[in-house]
Amino acid sequence: MNDDLLQAVVDTAIDGLILIEADGRIALYNTACERLFGYSREEVLGCNVSMLMPEPDRSAHDGYIGRYRSTGEKRIIGIGREVMGRRKDGTVFPFELAVGEYSRDGRVMFVGVIHDLSKYRRSEGRLGKMVETAIDGMILIDARGIVKLFNPACEKLFGYGPDEVLGRNVSMLMPEPDRSAHDGYLHHHLSTGEKRIIGIGREVMGRRKDGTVFPFSLAVGSFEEDGAPIFVGVIHDLTQYRLSQQRRQESEARFRLLVDSITDYAIFLMDPDGIVLTWNTGAQNLTGYMPDEAIGKRRDQFYVAAAREGHQPGDALRIAAEKGRYVNEELRLRKDGSQFWASVVISALRDSDGDLHGFVNITRDMTERRQADELRDQLRQAQKMEALGQLTGGIAHDFNNLLAVIVGNLELLGDRVIDDDGKRMIDQALRNAERGAELTRRLLAFGRQQQLQPTRFDINDLINSMLDMLRRTLGSGVSIQPALELDVYMVEADPNQLENAILNIALNARDAMNGNGTLAIRTTVAHLSEPRAMSNRILPVGTYVMVSIRDTGCGMPSDVVARVFEPFFTTKEVGKGSGLGLSMVYGFITQSNGFIEIDTMPGAGTEFRLYLPALEGDRLAARKPEHDPNRRLVLCVDDNQDVRATMTALLGSLGFAVLPAATPADALQELRRGLPIDLLLTDIQMPGGMNGIELADEVLAKKPGLPVLFMSGSAGNDDLRHTRYFGVSEVLAKPVRKADLAEAVKRMLGETS
Repeated sequence: MNDDLLQAVVDTAIDGLILIEADGRIALYNTACERLFGYSREEVLGCNVSMLMPEPDRSAHDGYIGRYRSTGEKRIIGIGREVMGRRKDGTVFPFELAVGEYSRDGRVMFVGVIHDLSKYRRSEGRLGKMVETAIDGMILIDARGIVKLFNPACEKLFGYGPDEVLGRNVSMLMPEPDRSAHDGYLHHHLSTGEKRIIGIGREVMGRRKDGTVFPFSLAVGSFEEDGAPIFVGVIHDLTQYRLSQQRRQESEARFRLLVDSITDYAIFLMDPDGIVLTWNTGAQNLTGYMPDEAIGKRRDQFYVAAAREGHQPGDALRIAAEKGRYVNEELRLRKDGSQFWASVVISALRDSDGDLHGFVNITRDMTERRQADELRDQLRQAQKMEALGQLTGGIAHDFNNLLAVIVGNLELLGDRVIDDDGKRMIDQALRNAERGAELTRRLLAFGRQQQLQPTRFDINDLINSMLDMLRRTLGSGVSIQPALELDVYMVEADPNQLENAILNIALNARDAMNGNGTLAIRTTVAHLSEPRAMSNRILPVGTYVMVSIRDTGCGMPSDVVARVFEPFFTTKEVGKGSGLGLSMVYGFITQSNGFIEIDTMPGAGTEFRLYLPALEGDRLAARKPEHDPNRRLVLCVDDNQDVRATMTALLGSLGFAVLPAATPADALQELRRGLPIDLLLTDIQMPGGMNGIELADEVLAKKPGLPVLFMSGSAGNDDLRHTRYFGVSEVLAKPVRKADLAEAVKRMLGETS
């Protein structure tokens, strides 16, 4: 290799290369050395190498060279010696020196390779500062368990100074039984290689100098130094963590105790999916569910069916998650199936990063408060109606006095007027005065100042007597469906006024249905379980007979319902309603110690429920008609009152006892009363939900083999003789003659000779 090529290789070396004569003079000095020492090649070549050394190495170096020359001792020969260098500017730096000997033609030279350690020393310094200032304890242990490093954080944790720990076995920092077992761990590791103590996050106990123990988290790593294992331990004190954990647990226990002691609020936690996580005593009391019946299950089970179908549970959680809180009053369900109004507050639970962790639900029973609010609303409405009643009653009273004078004088004048035009004008004036009197009567009815003529009567009989008139009045487009419960009480009221009330409501229903629809009239016994506010009193809890009139019309919005009983209020066009019909109904029912309910919604029809006090000592079920056991009993069913009365009279003249029924429902109710019926006589075509054939199905299911005699006003029923009624039924064509009726009945009863 020529000199130029050698010089190129030497100058491109990263480490410094230097060639020294046996007398210490520098013969080669590469570019890396120039960077390290700050001297140029020209400044160094031929000079003694000691110029690159600080004291005391500078003064001692010539002595090394002299001993070498005189004795041949190669003290500086070797690899990996760490020495210090001196730069041109006087600063010193550490480097690793490897020295070799070169001899050629009897000429001895030394080759030095210089590796700068400055950056490593800086890193070591930084690492040392980190160890010294670390918050966590750091400890270095050799394979025998001897402590090699013990930082200030360890001093604070264990209470020992470094001179008390360094060079001693680390087991001194451990309580029993770990202290006795530690050497065994190390021996096992050294003999088998199993790193039992290596790992992160092990929780162990430490022993302080004063003998107290404390918990800490230990992370252990290992490395090799000079072929021997060294263990590094990082110690994180858990004393405060354990203390805060204990305090948190105590706080949570106190909070749980507090929540569980609240008995009138349901308070429980849910996960983000609505699964119940906790269940306090208040929740148990409010819903009837025990903790094991609620925890781990979705809260949907506490919602009524309509709310579940409307996705209310999920919507509530979605709103709470989006807005942070959901507040509402809604119907909830108890375990026993009963419902209650609940004030519900659902709040989202989020951590500091905003992540959703669940919800807290607080529910309070609002049933009593809502009932009180409703009672106050009823009382306010009643007071308003009372004030209106007093006003209209007073006006009607005064107006009646005026009309009395007008009508009286018109009648006196009529006796004196002879010509026809005069009489015609007087008659016209009297007719209009009578219309005014009718108006005042309606106002007096609303004001509960009309003259009533109460009597005891059967509401079912009154409604049955009205059915034909209602059908004629309402028209063929309205289907009337009576469903009268026979087992009701008698009432004491003015039957004429009740007829007017039913007729007024029916006419309004016809208009709401535009002349086409269904009008269901139902009677039943109702029990008022909560007090109800009236104008001047509170209706007592008790038993009432209820008349329900439901239509399939357009329904009413809430603002109309609030004013529907006010006099002169109407939604009809001008000239098509006085606005006094429902006012009269309200006045009559209130004056009769009853009350009215309205159930309506736009597009869903309207139901008026009229309640009259029941005469509880006179229930219809107890008033079975007297029955002569020597007379056969016929159940006669026809929706036409005149036909029903005629057939009852004809059967009576033939010696039969008769139970008349206006509808199939009435007939089935009579059947349930247990009278010994011998024959069913029924019309086939009847309005409503059930005809005569379907009635026969029901009757024969309960009394198989009972003779059935059908009546029909139309042809085409002969095929009944070939149906399932063969052998137990016949058909009579209307109009029915007495002789034909007698023969058919006797034949059905097997009395023909």
